[in-house]
Amino acid sequence: MLISCNKIPNKKLSEDKKKLDFVFYLTDSITKVNKEDWNKIACHGSPFLNISYLSVLENEHPDNMCFHYAVIYSDERPVAITYFQVVNFSSETFESYINQENTEVSCPVTNYLKKYLTNHLICNVSKMNMRLLICGNAFVSGEHGLACIPGMNKTEIFDVLADIIYEISEIEKSRGKIAAILVKDFSTSAKDVADELKEFKYHDFLVEPNMIVNINWETFEEYLNAMSKKYRNRAKSIIKKGTDIQRKYLSVNDIQENAGKIQILYDNVHLKATFRMASLTADYFVEMKNRLQNQFNFIAYYYENELIGFRTSFVMNDSIEAHFIGLNYQVNKELELYQNILYDYVKETIEKRLPKLTLGRTASEIKSTVGAEAYQLICYVRHRNPISNQLIKPFIDSIKTTEWIPRNPFKEVAVQGIYTGS
Repeated sequence: MLISCNKIPNKKLSEDKKKLDFVFYLTDSITKVNKEDWNKIACHGSPFLNISYLSVLENEHPDNMCFHYAVIYSDERPVAITYFQVVNFSSETFESYINQENTEVSCPVTNYLKKYLTNHLICNVSKMNMRLLICGNAFVSGEHGLACIPGMNKTEIFDVLADIIYEISEIEKSRGKIAAILVKDFSTSAKDVADELKEFKYHDFLVEPNMIVNINWETFEEYLNAMSKKYRNRAKSIIKKGTDIQRKYLSVNDIQENAGKIQILYDNVHLKATFRMASLTADYFVEMKNRLQNQFNFIAYYYENELIGFRTSFVMNDSIEAHFIGLNYQVNKELELYQNILYDYVKETIEKRLPKLTLGRTASEIKSTVGAEAYQLICYVRHRNPISNQLIKPFIDSIKTTEWIPRNPFKEVAVQGIYTGS
């Protein structure tokens, strides 16, 4: 069903803004979209808008997640696509989060409100259930929720996005009200356009940067030789500790046969996160490998014939995208398993002669020691209740990304710090 725009109550548009007629087709399954129209736009956007990838994620989705897809049309021509995940947070999720140590912020009023609301949450956590609508992908860092044809005025598309979000919120009422909307993750170079969301009362905030290694070497040895003596010796020491680790590329059948152990290793890492949006099962890796074949790699790490870790990656046209890993923390330090995984990601990208390795968020300082540079990301959030949306602004303003020291492992190159470009 095609849905017209400008349905948001009291939606305000600037007088000088060109008013075009847009409609959009909205559905809850990737199997229901017009594949030809979707692919016409997806080829101009993120590889994570590929139908094959989205099909696997939809089929193997966590129990607390559902999806929405929209194709936007102008003059009967597809001009943009957008993708949404609805995540249902249970009382257990809130309980885990609020039991974390709370940090003070500089504003006394904000601290008071924070303590008051935290106490309220503790008293009512067993009854809490919150549904979050995400434009983008909770499992991958970066701008993966929106794409449009070249030359399209993205400001107009963000106006349409607000209409689509309103429509999804109305549809989702039968399952439970959407409490908040998160639109993620934009580079700072896209901020001027994405700031259009502020017209609809969204608040912007910085999140942990995306860590990216720009590959400038023909071989792994050349990469090591580009390092300063301190970091080269460090890298060789780490690699030496992992000498007895065996690596194996797993097939679909291999992943299935090791599913139980893979799940344990995945959970070891996943459960360390302070706030977990959703959990995956080993079947996700089975189906991703089955559907994407050589575009998705699953590398297992063995020590003394025991599976001790794994890493996964997507092979893109111009990059390697590091994905989920699993670790046995009992041997992690002894074998420098995690650090060896990071160097293996670099080695894989060099060997495939691709110019970029994306390592994602978290562990920024450690990733910078292998040459990753930080590219800042911005998110936009809005609570659906107008009063609550005003109350959360002081909390959003107080959010600070984790402090860390950028490391530069290379010779004669200044530390770049945080990049603001895309």
